Amino acid sequence: MRRPRRPQDFLEYEKVLKFRESERQIEETETKGDIRVALVVPSSYEVATSGLAFHYIQKLLNSHPRIRCERFFYDEAFKKFYSLETQTPIDEFYIWLFSVSFENDFLNLLDILKKKDVPLLWKERKDYHPLIIAGGAVTYLNEEFLIPVADAVYYGELEKYLDLFTEALTGETKQEILSSLSGIPAVEVPSLKEHTEIAAGVDLNDFLPHSSVVPSLGVFPGKLLVEVGRGCIRRCAFCIFGKNLKPARFVKPERFEELVRNTPYREYGLISATITDYPWLEDLLDIVEKYQLRISVSSLRLDRLSGRLLRVLKDSGQRSFTIAPEAGSQRIRDILQKDITDGQIEDALKLAKELGFDRVKMYFIYGLEEETEEDLEAFKKLGDLAVRLGYREVHMSFNPLIPKPGTEFEKRKMEPVDVLREKEKILKNLLKNFRVDFESIRESVIQYTIAHARKEEIESWLKFFEKSDKKLLGKLIYEEGRKRLC
Repeated sequence: MRRPRRPQDFLEYEKVLKFRESERQIEETETKGDIRVALVVPSSYEVATSGLAFHYIQKLLNSHPRIRCERFFYDEAFKKFYSLETQTPIDEFYIWLFSVSFENDFLNLLDILKKKDVPLLWKERKDYHPLIIAGGAVTYLNEEFLIPVADAVYYGELEKYLDLFTEALTGETKQEILSSLSGIPAVEVPSLKEHTEIAAGVDLNDFLPHSSVVPSLGVFPGKLLVEVGRGCIRRCAFCIFGKNLKPARFVKPERFEELVRNTPYREYGLISATITDYPWLEDLLDIVEKYQLRISVSSLRLDRLSGRLLRVLKDSGQRSFTIAPEAGSQRIRDILQKDITDGQIEDALKLAKELGFDRVKMYFIYGLEEETEEDLEAFKKLGDLAVRLGYREVHMSFNPLIPKPGTEFEKRKMEPVDVLREKEKILKNLLKNFRVDFESIRESVIQYTIAHARKEEIESWLKFFEKSDKKLLGKLIYEEGRKRLC
């Protein structure tokens, strides 16, 4: 790719190139096909590269000999949007495939379209505009979420209809591609037909989902990402995956060992709802120790922790111990259906401390209508417990409850903004001796409002955005959400 001459374009080009050069290529990814597909994760590079989709979907698509898929991420300052692989502007790709994991990334998706002069509504696009296809985790939440924008939406797991999907992309015209996509049960083509299912039930052992690139940034810096489990066996009332991604499926240990044997790399990030629910955990740890691997995990379930697992994590260089009690009091945990007791939390903290961990991070949810002052004070009791046990740093992270479609809490509302702010104020005062952070209430309201939006509401936002900018659109959605919660 010839370097751009305009100063602003050159700065953007250099930023993308710097991220690419910071990555380590473990497996070669072909980019020689004649059909160019832009895989866009509409979030920052650090967030995008923390998820397996950013790397794995590219591998899946490039398995077709005619497809050349390259990765793109979002930056508010970008105008050109260059690919990571070859620093090619997105304009040179005819098919734009958006993988959307978070509702708030919808605003970034719209910003990309607007900056590239692509009509926001699918029904206003012409044949010469790029074909916009969307999918990702949000398709488990709201079936109308992307319909006004995307020419096609894929619901669920791409592997299930991978061959049909990739072959559809080889069509000669936009209409031919859309016609082929409409034949896939998990794809909705708004101009032609609705989807009839959410693709699910893929046997992970047939694919062994893993990345081909090791990032130096993100949640798993220096780690090759491997999905060892998909779905969840738990019943948490606030979680979409425990509700809709059942049965949980797991990669067998021998398949993971096969990857390790054939890969010249020894650091892995293991992705699953919680590694402690992995049914062959002891066998997996045998492999880790046999090949002297260094691992990080995406989530731990504190009621099933083992000393061996914690020792392996500590030997892998992990210095902080992370758990998710979700609530300070047993009463609120029962409402959340978290199925964790005060005694189990204390046992987990004691075990980790005995094994040498002296820093703990705890994730919490607040903002239930049943919460009392006593329930808020219970968060401090957990922090005080960790201090008494000898932890020198206690980090407490709080998110307001955001009831999502498809969960047990889907008919609930978020608490009003004023109530959440008052609770946040109380918690900050109670926890002033701890390291504490709070998810933005404003961003949480935007997330809630988008998650529950209907097609007609989305279309009205798009019309507004045509004559405004992302900041004003976010303000509009926030104000609409705030009024809805009063």
